[in-house]
Amino acid sequence: MTRLLERPRELLISILILNTLVNVATAVLAAVMTASVATAQNWNPTITLILEVLVLTFVLLVMSEISPKLIATRHAAAFARTTSGLLTVLSGILYPISKILARSTHLMHGRVRPGSRRLSSEDLKALADVGEAHGTLEEEERELIYSIVEFGETSVREIMVSRLDIVALPVSFTLSETLEIIRDSGHSRMPLYVDHLDNILGVIYAKDLLPHLNRKEGSARLDWTRIARPAIFVPMGKKLGDLLKDFQTKKTHIAIVVDEYGGTAGLVTLEDVLEEIVGEIRDEHDETEEELYEQIDANTYRFDARINLDDINELVGIDLDTEEYDFETLGGLIFHLTGKIPQEGDEIEFESLKIRVEAVDNHRIGQVLVEFGPPPELEEVTRGQREGDRSADD
Repeated sequence: MTRLLERPRELLISILILNTLVNVATAVLAAVMTASVATAQNWNPTITLILEVLVLTFVLLVMSEISPKLIATRHAAAFARTTSGLLTVLSGILYPISKILARSTHLMHGRVRPGSRRLSSEDLKALADVGEAHGTLEEEERELIYSIVEFGETSVREIMVSRLDIVALPVSFTLSETLEIIRDSGHSRMPLYVDHLDNILGVIYAKDLLPHLNRKEGSARLDWTRIARPAIFVPMGKKLGDLLKDFQTKKTHIAIVVDEYGGTAGLVTLEDVLEEIVGEIRDEHDETEEELYEQIDANTYRFDARINLDDINELVGIDLDTEEYDFETLGGLIFHLTGKIPQEGDEIEFESLKIRVEAVDNHRIGQVLVEFGPPPELEEVTRGQREGDRSADD
């Protein structure tokens, strides 16, 4: 039996040859026998041919195709031992033919290129939707597939922490001031800068400060440049797949994001990257963070302007087309719509949204009240129905 497995291609061709010979011989024999009986019994040739095809097809399917495969599947080892001896003899007889056919198929396979194409990201999403619709995938599994497919298309700009939200350390800080910032922020890694955030020297790791905790308050100031680890800088358009490779090769968890002019635009961490796949990762410090939204009623929400537009789509069930925008947040949408720095109390209407700016601090939008109405198409239909009803009443 093991000798047969040494030449799997020739073995498969021998089995196919034997299967074809048996089917053809059975068909010829059945045709001859049926013709003789039909002639002797004076049967109708058309009815006889139909009966022959039906009976022969049933017998070949049951006896030659289905039954052997079912037996071999349920009793694989016993079936292989029983048939291996006869198959060894027959394959040995057919070996010259199977060898020629094996070489021919190998040459043909090498010259003919497969016409199939790779599955696109949209194809994978469609398969995930079909799987969920048929019950083979749960909603969480479908969302995970979506996240993985979209992961390689997402840029750093879409997930980075804004420059205004960066917690960083100036080189002028003392050890006690640094420890206080670490305690207040809960961050274990923070950029180190001179004068301003566009001049970042490196990254301070909280664990690297442990050997210095016993220093006296009046002792010499720490040389932060010797404690800081090298920072890696990435452009805003870098894809997350490439960024993840950089994190792996350079063995770091944080990168500084720079804009087209080389200035600091934000920072991105390994946790931010992983959250694009598995969803929000919350720790003991995240639990105390304020939520970015508050639901007022069924159609009204109060948002922090920093909230991502995709999160609004998912939360409220609307379909803001965020692919065409150069911004990611609700604040960016307001700047885009107004073309200026808004004032408190400014109101904006966009599609089915009624937006009211409630707070602006140093040119930065804070709280925003958003009322979600019906889509414009539905609103026009409803208005037309009301006008029709009014005309009927008149």
